[in-house]
Amino acid sequence: MSIRTAIFVAAAHAALKSQVSKIDSLNVYPVPDGDTGTNMLLTLESVLRETSNESYETPEAASRAGSRAALMGARGNSGVILSQMIRGACEVLAKRASLSAEAFAAALEGARERAYSSLRQPVEGTMLTVVKDAARAAREALADETVDLPGVIKAAAREAHASVRRTPEMLGVLREAGVVDAGGLGVAVILDGLYSCITGKEVEVDTGETAVPKLGNISHSPEEMWGYCTEFVVEGFRGDAEEFGDHIHNIGRSVLVIPDEDLVKVHLHTQDPGEALSYAGGYGRLCGVKVDDMEAQTRARNESLAGEGAAGAPAARVGVVAASRGAGSREMFESAGAVVVEGGQGANPSAADFARAVERTGARSVVLLPNNKNIVPTAEGVGELVEAEVYVVATTSIAGGLAALVGFDPEGEPEEVAEEMREIWGSLRCAEVTRAVRPSTVDGREIPEGAFIGLLDGELRAVEGGTGAAALALAREILEEGADIVTLLRGEELDAGAAEEIAAGIRELDGDVEVEVRDGGQPLYPLQMVAE
Repeated sequence: MSIRTAIFVAAAHAALKSQVSKIDSLNVYPVPDGDTGTNMLLTLESVLRETSNESYETPEAASRAGSRAALMGARGNSGVILSQMIRGACEVLAKRASLSAEAFAAALEGARERAYSSLRQPVEGTMLTVVKDAARAAREALADETVDLPGVIKAAAREAHASVRRTPEMLGVLREAGVVDAGGLGVAVILDGLYSCITGKEVEVDTGETAVPKLGNISHSPEEMWGYCTEFVVEGFRGDAEEFGDHIHNIGRSVLVIPDEDLVKVHLHTQDPGEALSYAGGYGRLCGVKVDDMEAQTRARNESLAGEGAAGAPAARVGVVAASRGAGSREMFESAGAVVVEGGQGANPSAADFARAVERTGARSVVLLPNNKNIVPTAEGVGELVEAEVYVVATTSIAGGLAALVGFDPEGEPEEVAEEMREIWGSLRCAEVTRAVRPSTVDGREIPEGAFIGLLDGELRAVEGGTGAAALALAREILEEGADIVTLLRGEELDAGAAEEIAAGIRELDGDVEVEVRDGGQPLYPLQMVAE
């Protein structure tokens, strides 16, 4: 991407980020991808992440990279449609020598054309209408021969906000709820960000008298509150694209099928996600699979906003969300009252995944347990995406997160609960055993491929030929510091008998230590260990 285009993407991201909570709150559709602002923000983040500090041989190559990044990172209807707007704009700008007033107007027209063509049945009164009206205003502004680039962007932004205010006239569900279209407002805010980038002036968002709906009081048709939101990408797509698209449209609702060279991005609402995934798997390799129960999440959202929990009881004062992998660990977290986000080593969840989970807790204050060092930065950014007060306890292992959860009190003072959990986490020694995927050297120590590595609080402490040997090497160091309780979390690669042998070996090292074995089922780490 050109430097100017990259700056524009960053400006759009900054503007959207400042308004994301407001945009999310405007959504009246009861679906898990209803976090419209968050989904649009994640799409822009994907473009920034994939293209920042990259150089491309041609404008066309930069355009393809930006478009693909937007499509791969898109979440929900709003994100996928925004990705097509980005694609259309990039295709136009790739053919322009500079970003002139005329080029910007043409880029908006390209965004409009791509967005509309991505849908079999475009619905007016949505973000489609807003980008169409903005593109028209930009083109009309060019009739003034003295108009410059800021003038064209300003004209587009003003008309976008006017179009947003008209959306309730086109969609009855918006009119009944007393709100404007959330995706449309997102488009208008992005244009505000571009104007601010060009002029240096503060972004002034003018949404008129926009009410925020009380979702619990809105009646939704069965078709809206229906099934599972299912998203995936088919890589290396092979077969008849038209036949594929027809089938997906026939088995789902709210369908988007977007091809891009050798991949196809799919979004649909369906009662049988397995059918869609099985069918799509015959056309290539599936990746980026996400399935959310819309009906369950809608009930949780409505009950949360009404001040009630899922069972009709008053919502807890404090909620907790934990990232975890493995059936056993999930069960333990959920039995302690946590909402679990699937993710960990090798499968990091997004900020949007955390935001949806925070909403599901129904609580006004929520503690996040990332349970992996790579997830901590994501968790720390969730507070900007939700209305709930968020506290991050920076746990870096699933075993450590389970131990810290002992301090969770759903009826306590939020700050005190979070501090108690942080104190527990800070007092723990956490160890992990995993396997080297390639030969390497760490701190002057040779690690052959396939060796079992023992890590203590993230630092290399053992290189052994088996899980048991690495675990006992870690245990010896831990016990020297006087641990009273050691909990072993067994991964999917370690059978129950082997785990019990390791536990027995630790007891032999210190007859006073209490050793407990739990079945976590986590991948990649045959054993995690936490000492108190």
